[in-house]
Amino acid sequence: KELSLNYKFIGEAFNTYLIAELDGKLVLIDKHAAHERILFEKFKKDGCGQSQIMLQPITVTLSPDEYNAVLENIELLADAGYDISDFGDRCVKVSACPPELVNENIDEIITEVAGYLSKNIKTVMPEKLDWILHSMACRAAVKAGIFTSSYEAEKFVGLLLANKDIRYCPHGRPVMVEMTKRELEKQFGRII
Repeated sequence: KELSLNYKFIGEAFNTYLIAELDGKLVLIDKHAAHERILFEKFKKDGCGQSQIMLQPITVTLSPDEYNAVLENIELLADAGYDISDFGDRCVKVSACPPELVNENIDEIITEVAGYLSKNIKTVMPEKLDWILHSMACRAAVKAGIFTSSYEAEKFVGLLLANKDIRYCPHGRPVMVEMTKRELEKQFGRII
């Protein structure tokens, strides 16, 4: 639900923190954490079963436990947007992945997911899917230290501030911190 906001975008610090002024407060936004949460919510709401066929499928060699865990969770991985099949000899073939991850290291992602699945055999499916979605959102989110144009940053700040449900990343870290004008003035010794 979008709200009508009167905010002023100020800029970006360290190619990581977006700065805005809203309702007498200075707002600092961790763009990676905020984008990660936005993507996670999008994946959960809209479904994440979309796949993009890879130009060249890759094979991933796994430990015996990881290999078995992946094969036992093929449908779950398909629900997350992966097309994975058995390639034999502890290898799986990845033919498609979620479009948001097409430029990421798929071998590394599948190894990470396989490790999680092998260690969390008894975890219920919704929790496994949430973990996979967290991982996808983290990898697809804009990275700290990467330049963001002023236009993109300002639009992003508006989207984030208008959505009151997004205040923590999927890992539980805050996506923004606020400082009132009074708190800032105290820091500079303007008031006691």
